[in-house]
Amino acid sequence: MATAETAEIYRLPEECVAYAISMTTPGDACHSSVVSPTFRAAADSDAVWARFLPPDHADVLARADEPVAVAGCVGASKKELFLRLCDSPVLLDGATMSFGLERRSGAKCFMLSARALSIAWGDDPSCWTWTASPPGSRFPEVAELVDVCWLEITGKLSLSLLTPGTTYAAYLVFAMADDAYGLECHVGMPPPKATVTVSSGGGTTTSSKTPSSTPAQEHAICLHHMQGEEEEAAHRRKQQYVRLRRGYGISGGARKTTVLTTTREADPDIRCPRRRGDGWAEVEMGEFAVAGDEGDAAVVEVTVQEVDSRRWKRGLVVLGIEIRPKQHTAGMLAL
Repeated sequence: MATAETAEIYRLPEECVAYAISMTTPGDACHSSVVSPTFRAAADSDAVWARFLPPDHADVLARADEPVAVAGCVGASKKELFLRLCDSPVLLDGATMSFGLERRSGAKCFMLSARALSIAWGDDPSCWTWTASPPGSRFPEVAELVDVCWLEITGKLSLSLLTPGTTYAAYLVFAMADDAYGLECHVGMPPPKATVTVSSGGGTTTSSKTPSSTPAQEHAICLHHMQGEEEEAAHRRKQQYVRLRRGYGISGGARKTTVLTTTREADPDIRCPRRRGDGWAEVEMGEFAVAGDEGDAAVVEVTVQEVDSRRWKRGLVVLGIEIRPKQHTAGMLAL
């Protein structure tokens, strides 16, 4: 009986099989192509992959910086276009943004280049410099921190560009120069903070989880480990830092010495950086959900800030901020 029922499935018209496969996911479609020649033809058809491509993908690709590269997809199958956008994000709007797709779900992914971000003192060459990116980087230039005590970087993206019904996360993509200082995770110094804010015409919501009426939240992040992989574990236990401070006053014929003790409470929620497949590092800044009914005016704003310590900082190299569907990062390597 089972063999007969299986044979009946193979007799279905290719259009019916294609419609059924199009109601699944891109991953399921790829798996279906190995079932039989009939399934392969249906799973690879444009009817299936047109459903997986975002409805507005043609409008987004019209903003591409290199029409010739995009034109290479003209005449190709919808599946080839989908896979190309998964493997090679397209630069948009003068290399200030990139657009791609997540292979598992087909959800849209965007990355804002350093040029698209609002960087405090970013136009002052004594504070930040703009240099060519290392070979293989997503964007042609990066912003490198020269010397500031007030670090603040903000990026904004319209929610209408993102895929409805998807939970996204924002990631700062960066590197640390060899001569970097001021951003180490000292026990006695406050770490940088990151916030994700979703705003609409009716107000704003700041949260790491959902754009609902959750009270404002922010996350501590670590950008520069001092002790390699052990530093991540160190954040998760209470620590004390003791140092001696010599003053200029005289006490009993000698300089007065003060013992300073600083305590840092355990922070199980601190976000630590991980190594990406392209060689850069990234740290999660927070997450948010896109329902699809927020309206055209709704935006997500992500900010990383370190202004409390007033330490002078140097050596942070910023490639951009990536916004992509939230998922496990088992393939990432802890720094």
